[in-house]
Amino acid sequence: MEKFKNYFKEWSIVRIIRAALAGALLISYYYYRETFFLFIGSMLGISAIFNVSCPGGSCEPTYKSEEKPNMEFEKYEPRK
Repeated sequence: MEKFKNYFKEWSIVRIIRAALAGALLISYYYYRETFFLFIGSMLGISAIFNVSCPGGSCEPTYKSEEKPNMEFEKYEPRK
């Protein structure tokens, strides 16, 4: 149960909105039987659960300063 609580603690407001909108669209599908509601609701639900929405990670939540990843690169020198 603790893992479950920690999983939802990490959610940003955008993820919560996506999940709520997905729920509303899936409920709309249940009442109206429109395939469009099912498709968009499923896509929003999947993107909310797995947090996959923007290419390149441009929409990822911000890191705390102590958790910021440190990337180091070696200088490339071609052989002669």
